[in-house]
Amino acid sequence: MANQVRQRAGRKYSVDAGGIGSLKKDFLVIQDAVMSPDGEVASFSGVPAIGSAHPLFPGLVVASYDVQEGEGKDKQTLVVTVNYEPVTTETTGEEGSEVTCCVDEWGWDDGTDEKELVAGVDGTDVLNSAGDPFDSVPKILAPAPVFTKVMRFKERQTGWSASNCKVNAAQVTIGGVAYPIGSLLCTVAEKRIIGDKNWKYQYTVHLRYKSNPVKIAAAQTATDWDVAVVDAGMRALDEMGDKKLIRVVDKETGKLCTVTSAALLDGTGHKLDDDGDPYVFRFQAYERASFPAWFYSEPTPIEEGL
Repeated sequence: MANQVRQRAGRKYSVDAGGIGSLKKDFLVIQDAVMSPDGEVASFSGVPAIGSAHPLFPGLVVASYDVQEGEGKDKQTLVVTVNYEPVTTETTGEEGSEVTCCVDEWGWDDGTDEKELVAGVDGTDVLNSAGDPFDSVPKILAPAPVFTKVMRFKERQTGWSASNCKVNAAQVTIGGVAYPIGSLLCTVAEKRIIGDKNWKYQYTVHLRYKSNPVKIAAAQTATDWDVAVVDAGMRALDEMGDKKLIRVVDKETGKLCTVTSAALLDGTGHKLDDDGDPYVFRFQAYERASFPAWFYSEPTPIEEGL
């Protein structure tokens, strides 16, 4: 529609520790005809396109336009301000392909969660003076931070839903800290961005860290999202493999009677000996998946590689 475009003097830009942080350029666009009252134009021939890189600073791309229409005799003249903003690059880890995206948020919160105190800081089991568990297990606060990464992409990303509501199948390193297998629960949300010509999809990744030390055996503990349950019940297997109600000798009458509450079992379906250690089952509560690197990688400005 325009028959003449030229750049105006008076560019504006900001400078930070990384160099040119943002930049604005004004262009005069003289059209063939006056625009109709509701005929706004979104692109202009001869003006840098949205999403294109700056010729000298490839770390800056055109993020948006500000358009001002003239008045009176100048109604055919538009002043188009081209807004250059920084963009970051990341590698998805999928077939070595590189995806350019804009990272809006990256980091941890300082969340905590209650956990049962099963052992002191010196490793001593928390028991009463008779060596039995307390009726009310003491609870303390433990770190339970949530990592958040918010990204905008030009195109819809694929494969992200395969990690939704699953825990990490391999060790994950975020910000130089290694998190063991099964300690991060992942949730991912996709959002379509309306009205932005450059970035069309937003992805929000949450990785919830859980440290839940539970004694499984003398030298084994669970430190992740798996669930530990003590083996107990009111029935046990007899010599023939049949389930029978557990009977014990009443200490007052000396007679056999059925238990009125769950008794400890030995992990094979039989009643645990009085001097035996409780048997603890470990159940995998969530499926495991390999998280793509772009879920948690630290953003790197393009200008750092110049």
